[in-house]
Amino acid sequence: MVALNRMRSQGFIHPGLDIAAEELEFALAMHAFQKRYRRRYPAYSEILYVLKNLGYEKGIAPDEPPYRIPQPFGPEEIESCP
Repeated sequence: MVALNRMRSQGFIHPGLDIAAEELEFALAMHAFQKRYRRRYPAYSEILYVLKNLGYEKGIAPDEPPYRIPQPFGPEEIESCP
């Protein structure tokens, strides 16, 4: 928990906030990435890179489609808009 105390003392984490081990691991990995590559605001692709290096893999349930296709508005929804 040395890293957690260090992050709190540097103002990265609110003093009263409880943080899970996974959240701490991700926060430290992002901090290390930002420091190494001098990226204050990393792009989404860079965040995904960090997540994948932590072992993240996208999984879907067998009965769910891989993504939800948005449906166009029907006439009843358009008429009910203010």
